[in-house]
Amino acid sequence: MSATGHARETPPSARRRRWWLPLLLVLFLLPLLGIVGSGTAVAEDTESPEWGNATRGNSTTIEVFLYDDGGSIDTSTIQAADFALTAGRVENVSVASINASGANRTGVRVSLLLEKKVDTDNVTVSLRDTGSISDEAGNELPHESVTVTGMDSVVPKYQSFELSRVNSSTARISVGIHEPIQQLEISVGGPSIDTLNISGFTERTGSTLTYTRTYTFPEEGEYSLLLMSVTDENGNENSFGRQQTFLYDDSAPNVTVTGPENATVGESVTFSAAETTDDQGVDSVQWQVGSDTILTGENITMAFASPGSHEVTVTAADPLGNTETVTKVVSVMGNGSAGNVTVRQPNATTANVSVNGSGQTQRIQPPEGALVTGQNGTLERLAVSFPRNESTTLTVRSRRPTSAFGTATGHVGISQFDIDHGSVPAQDATFTFTVDRDALAAAGAMPDAVTLFRSGDGWMPLSTEIASRGESHIVYQAKSPGLSTFVVGVEQTTATDMDVETATNDSEASTSEPEMTEKSTEKPGQPDIVVTNATAVPSTLGPGDRTVITVELENRGTASGDHNVIVALNTSILTTRTVTVPAGETRTTEFARSVPEGTTGKLTVDGQRVGNVTESSGGLPIPALPSIGVPNPLSLWPDGIVGTVLGGLLGVAVGLYSVLKALAIYLGY
Repeated sequence: MSATGHARETPPSARRRRWWLPLLLVLFLLPLLGIVGSGTAVAEDTESPEWGNATRGNSTTIEVFLYDDGGSIDTSTIQAADFALTAGRVENVSVASINASGANRTGVRVSLLLEKKVDTDNVTVSLRDTGSISDEAGNELPHESVTVTGMDSVVPKYQSFELSRVNSSTARISVGIHEPIQQLEISVGGPSIDTLNISGFTERTGSTLTYTRTYTFPEEGEYSLLLMSVTDENGNENSFGRQQTFLYDDSAPNVTVTGPENATVGESVTFSAAETTDDQGVDSVQWQVGSDTILTGENITMAFASPGSHEVTVTAADPLGNTETVTKVVSVMGNGSAGNVTVRQPNATTANVSVNGSGQTQRIQPPEGALVTGQNGTLERLAVSFPRNESTTLTVRSRRPTSAFGTATGHVGISQFDIDHGSVPAQDATFTFTVDRDALAAAGAMPDAVTLFRSGDGWMPLSTEIASRGESHIVYQAKSPGLSTFVVGVEQTTATDMDVETATNDSEASTSEPEMTEKSTEKPGQPDIVVTNATAVPSTLGPGDRTVITVELENRGTASGDHNVIVALNTSILTTRTVTVPAGETRTTEFARSVPEGTTGKLTVDGQRVGNVTESSGGLPIPALPSIGVPNPLSLWPDGIVGTVLGGLLGVAVGLYSVLKALAIYLGY
């Protein structure tokens, strides 16, 4: 204690003052050591994650594998938008950890869920420029890529299936698909069966992939081609039911040409191919006259400018390209304008002709009328060929045939034509002559029984055809190798009806210039002959009266045919006649018949009423009322069956009244 009275404190020892310093130092160093240790660990993970491989999960999933050494991939950095694909688009992702071999190596499987199937086999997966995937240490996945195979699961898509005709038997087949294919199947059905595959097709690129080939069908008929299926290069198959048809028709049209075989220079003549037929129809008709004149159409009308033999060629084609050609030779005669033929006629039965031969067929005919005229037949004109620059004089006479002709030939001679042509040879003569129908009727012959005979070593029958028909005559045409004496002979036939036939064509010319037509031949088809008109004059007649019945027939079919016209009274047949009507033409025939005595009723033609046969009306006539300015009440009396019935009733009433009146008088009433 000091002098002041305070006790003096004793300072602590140095040992006691420093015991806490080491403790403070330890507390300070522990956090620092942790920081240093931690900084050393971070610095050790500097490796970036790595791309593994990529595999196909299914048609819309790609599995991508990512790995990291020394750490783990931060799955929160994996997003769908990070990935870019060479085909398709990633719609969503799912991530799963996987076991990875190797120390400090971890991995994830990223399932890329695609928006839809892709149409390519190989798909490359990469990071987008804006994409970023890292591990937990912040190391980013590099911008590399991996490729997955086997992703194509889209079936081939149909674009087209077409057939184009190469010729009548061959077609070009074309199949359009949106991608390359390695197989296709086409079924061929028809007269023969086949299956086509890719081996015969050629690939052609364009807006679509087209596979083409030509195919020749083995036999004629209609074929059906069915596109069954196609398979692409990755095995995806698609089935179709696309169909095309092909008609293999190698048959050309059946060409029929009608027209004159003879003509005169400057004369208008018509040729027709209207009767040409084909199963598929006639597509076109082309004519060639001579070497340079080309005409088209079913019918042509033309005139030849020079005499001689001219060729008229027609070619018909069907829609499939099949063609047929027919050539007709026409003999053209000079028209006498150059003085080649001069005709003088001292009388109707004689003609003197001067001819300067041209080497071609020349027509011998006066400017008007017939060459010579006989009692029953007329030589209208003559066509004959004389040597070129040879002049001759012909004498043509019409005579009555002798009975010796009938004895030699068994035919009835109607007309005889003697032709003296001197020593100049004549060839290829064509006669156009007419025979009166009355002469045929008198001989008991039908029109087709006429033949022209030539005198030589005996009587030689010539080919004779009916050229046309008139009301009073028939026009014939016959060919002879030369000139001499000729007789028109008729073969006698028994006719069932001796009435005169007047079969005429509405379009036939007058008798002054009969038209020459080719002999009609029956064409395939069916006749359809109907009675279009029938009349009787008079139409009301009594038993024993005579009437003339005119019947018009029309053939609406496609072939010539015969029709049996039946004239009947009630159910009894009065007469019949067979009439031949060519296709598309009309014919008229007449009957002159007397009605049998004691018969009344309905007169019909083929069941069609044309007249009535009635008894003469009996009884007393009803007197007319005096003319006093009042209408006659009998003028109101009905006609026809009603009038007949009322008249009968009135007669019965009058008779009954008379009987009752007489009875009353007798009884005294």
